[in-house]
This record gives sequence, structure tokens and C-alpha cells, in this order.
Amino acid sequence: MNTASASLLIEMDLARTVVAICETQSFTRAAERIGRTPSAVSIQVKKLESLLGRELFQRQGRAVLPTPDGDVLLGYCRRMLQVNAEAVSHFLTPAVEGRVVFGAPDDIGHIAIPQILQRFAMTHPQVEIDVRLRTSEELRRMCDAGKLDLAVLSCRDYGARKVEIVHTEQLVWAGLRYGMAVEKEPLPLALSRTGCAWRQIAVQALEKAGRRFRIAYSSEHSQAQIAAVLADLAVAPLPESHVKPPLRRLGAAEGLPPLRRYEVALMKRDGAGEAVEALARTVIDSFADASIMEPNLEGAA
Repeated sequence: MNTASASLLIEMDLARTVVAICETQSFTRAAERIGRTPSAVSIQVKKLESLLGRELFQRQGRAVLPTPDGDVLLGYCRRMLQVNAEAVSHFLTPAVEGRVVFGAPDDIGHIAIPQILQRFAMTHPQVEIDVRLRTSEELRRMCDAGKLDLAVLSCRDYGARKVEIVHTEQLVWAGLRYGMAVEKEPLPLALSRTGCAWRQIAVQALEKAGRRFRIAYSSEHSQAQIAAVLADLAVAPLPESHVKPPLRRLGAAEGLPPLRRYEVALMKRDGAGEAVEALARTVIDSFADASIMEPNLEGAA
């Protein structure tokens, strides 16, 4: 390998670009994540492919997917970024110890929390995290009772407690592409259990529109709801980022009322210590990455 290619490969911004493309499956979304233009991302990839003499990405429909060589490079890039973060945090991050009781709804917990914990562990390995997965309403009550240090939740009523909105997204109807569930009467729904903001928004919209429905499937996990939709057994209210092939967005053409946006809020215990504040910062930074709420549809199928 020549000197020029070795120098290019060890640049952290290039590693971030490769990881961003693989995780978002799009040059445009990768560019938004790393703060570059799509054309700049494309130029980086072309230079790297020229230096390595390998094709790293290929298009499949609208998605940009790594080739086998791209997958190998992705592993190296993730290791580079992890080692870089560990090195920087070792010298610049003050040693923080303690224990944080952290709450999240089941749907958010199974999608976003693993990424948040992984990022936090890289910079604060000595902090113990006790994760509690509950409904948003249960989490709010636990916060009010002082049983949680920090929680992310999605509900309309936060009481008198001050919260910080960390994520907001349009809620939409999702069904299986070419599926028949949406044509059934009453409309079969796959919903979270009582206390979920998505469920409340969907039910209120249908009742207001006078559309007959029945709750066919109920689960605390959004992956289970997606599984019911993939099996064409029901339709479900999901964040827009969740609706990817083979799912499709449903709406007025299918006689379904529009849904409003939902939000994810961060609630923190009064007088929280340094460990709690550090985790709160990681949560905020993590939700700034739009892909954090994207589920794995292969796992639900």
C-alpha cells in the first residue's frame, strides 16, 4: 500500500463517512449526519475505491449497500473510531463513577437504548447503568416518585416536571406493500399497550374520523407490531422512519385519517449528580442522529 492510501485510510472523517453510509444506506442521509454535502461524500468514496482497487458500495433500489469488501472496511472503520474515542476520552474525560437508574419505553428501549449505552460506555466505563423498561406513563410516575434518575419517554402529560425534547417525528400508518389488511372491516390494528403515545394518537384519530377498528395485536414492543404488519395481519401507527420496504405508508387513499407528530422527551431527577448529567448529554447527542430510531425490519420478519 502506498503512502497516500495509508494516510487517507487513517483519517477519522473518512472512517465516519464509511460508517455513516453503511448505517443510513444513503449518501444523502450520510452527508446530513456528518455535516458534508452528498457530492463530497461521493468524491470521498470514489477516491477510496480507486486507492483500494475495490468496489465498496452498490445500489439496490434506493438503498446504498456495502459490497463484501465494503463490509470488511466497515469493520476496520468502526474499530478505528472506537479506538480514537477511547484514546481521547482517556485523557480528556474526567473520571466519573456512580450508578444511574435509567428508564425508557419498551419500543424506544429495544431500538435506541443499546446504541446509547454503547456510546456512554466508551467514555464513562466506570458508571453502572440500571435500565428499567416501562410504559411512558409508568416512567413519568416513577420519575415523580424519585425512583428514576433519568428517563426518555413519550407522552402528552409531563406534569409539573421540566423536560427536554430530544426527538420529534411524524407518526404515520404502515401496512404491508400489496397487503390486504387495510381493506378489512373493522380495521385490524397492531398497537402497543395502554399508556403508549402512539396507541393514543391512533385510536383518537380513528374515533374522530368514525373509522371502525379492532385491536388485533397488542405488545409492549414495536418490533412485535411490525411483525404483525409484515405478516399482513394488521396495520399499525409507526414513526415515519420505521416505514421501509416491504412496509408502505397508508393514508387518505385507504380511508385512514392523518396522525400527528409524536415527541420523545428527556426527564431528569432534581439534583442529579455528575454521572446522570453525563448520561443525559449522551442521550441528547445520540438522538441528534436520526438513524437511532430506525428498527431492524429483518429481525421482525
